[in-house]
Amino acid sequence: MADGYSPVGYHHFYVGVYQLVDDPSSDSIISWSKSNKSFVIWNPEELFRRKLLWKFCCYKLSHFISKLDDCGFVRIKESQHLEFGHKEYFVRGQPELLKTMLVKTVMGRMKRRSKEKRAKAEVHKRMRDLLIK
Repeated sequence: MADGYSPVGYHHFYVGVYQLVDDPSSDSIISWSKSNKSFVIWNPEELFRRKLLWKFCCYKLSHFISKLDDCGFVRIKESQHLEFGHKEYFVRGQPELLKTMLVKTVMGRMKRRSKEKRAKAEVHKRMRDLLIK
């Protein structure tokens, strides 16, 4: 990681993606975008063959992309390539932001699940009320 920053305790996926993108030897396959706030997959086949299978145990590129989505990354639609970024916490040279990225993603997921649970409980309550009447 940049400047010897230790990612101890961070979710391995975030750190793994950061390390993969930050590795200059992989620049022909995957690299930082010009903005340094997203990354571009230049060669999806090589990325899968040489990196994803052993580093992330992803058996298909689509699994990796789904995992990116699940972890808060978004596809940059304006790009002609496979480009992904995060609203504000995936930035070149700032690996310490990964912790905030992880916390924000997990909190968002928890809020969504809580909202879904409440909605489901409300549906069950209304169904029960209908059966009673």
